[in-house]
Amino acid sequence: MMRPNETIVALSTASGVGALSVIRLSGSNAFVIMDALLKKPVSNKQTHTVCLRGIYDEQGLIDEAVITIFHEGKSYTKENVVEISLHGSEYIAQRTLLALMKAGAVMAEPGEFTQRAFLHGTLDLAQAEAVADLIAAEHKFAHENALKQLRGGFSDDIKSLRERLLHFTSLIELELDFGEEDVQFASRSELKDLVTDIKQKVDELRDSFTLGNALKKGFALVLAGRPNAGKSTLFNALIKDEKAIVSDIAGTTRDAIDERIAIGDVWVRLIDTAGIREATDAIEREGINRTFKHIESSGATLYLFDPSLISVEEVLNDLSEISEKSERIWVIANKLDHFKGDLSIYNSVFEKYGGLSLKGISALDVSQVSELRSQLATQFTEDVRRISDQTIVTNARHSHSLDACSNELQQILDGMEMGLSGDLLSFHLRTGIKELASITGEIENEEVLGKIFSSFCIGK
Repeated sequence: MMRPNETIVALSTASGVGALSVIRLSGSNAFVIMDALLKKPVSNKQTHTVCLRGIYDEQGLIDEAVITIFHEGKSYTKENVVEISLHGSEYIAQRTLLALMKAGAVMAEPGEFTQRAFLHGTLDLAQAEAVADLIAAEHKFAHENALKQLRGGFSDDIKSLRERLLHFTSLIELELDFGEEDVQFASRSELKDLVTDIKQKVDELRDSFTLGNALKKGFALVLAGRPNAGKSTLFNALIKDEKAIVSDIAGTTRDAIDERIAIGDVWVRLIDTAGIREATDAIEREGINRTFKHIESSGATLYLFDPSLISVEEVLNDLSEISEKSERIWVIANKLDHFKGDLSIYNSVFEKYGGLSLKGISALDVSQVSELRSQLATQFTEDVRRISDQTIVTNARHSHSLDACSNELQQILDGMEMGLSGDLLSFHLRTGIKELASITGEIENEEVLGKIFSSFCIGK
């Protein structure tokens, strides 16, 4: 992807008909190429100048456009940049792109503008990836976290950890230069305290990826319970669609069905599962096994039961089995439109697996489903707000590098217990530092860069 001598061009707005189309040029020849399509040049204008110009090709006038000039060092890419605002016609945009390419520009590859910004020091690599997250943000908290990373919050944390490790590494390597004199510049007790502290912070960042990934892709919420508890009915009510098959026949749902929905300010991946019971055939048994796999991998489980069909003891037995797989369980009695008894007999269940003030609903009642949605939104939102002032890792690459760094730090701690020599301690320190540096791009790998920026949209 790296083409530093080429001037790149791309449509930066979404394709299709709209009020405006914006085309972006970046590179040393951006002004010259732009002038080739104009009768009155813009290359002599100061940076951040906005001009109204007619754009021409060999066929004649293409459009009247607003052209903005950004000089080298004053733009997003730190190169000469031209942004052309045209009327939002696909024909106009494509004809202009073709004319610019005939004048010497080359079509940009996905993420190439942001890659140039990174290579010229406008952004570090973590910030560049945050640009893609910001574009893809679909709700409030994903947007806020991407902004925080774009502003350098995560990068600053990583750089601080790296600098602390570098300081001690230099002291240890200084010892190696005076090896024959048996001098110790780096206190081993101080090194142990430092590595222990940094490992704790690295592990906290790494472990935040579970929540960070949920922020980007949606929290997983499993609907679990016995057959005919009304899981599929509630699933359809929450997604406002008839996606799950509903019937009175026990075991109708054999495999999980999922749908991504907005609940409050977060996205939730809602999963309808097979009913929990002693299976009578192999297919249903496999469906129930998958139910527990989803429970284990999800962030939360909403257990439904029909109080007309199940005792308190049976509910508690189900929940005991689920609690071995799920960290968070909410309980709701369903089908209250058919229940004539006293729901208070289940108070021991609600007290043990509380969290929702709503104890029961009818999945057929729109207002009750709406109240359940509201309470779930409160629960998920509180989760996010609880850690909103913390740095949250949302990128799998970052999580992998942090995990590798943590392993190197553990090697140092184990090695110090065994009296490992300074040169081996230095090796693990440098490897850990390298893993941290790879997050912000202070150590560059062209293959990694290509993979990262290929996921961007063209024009950014």
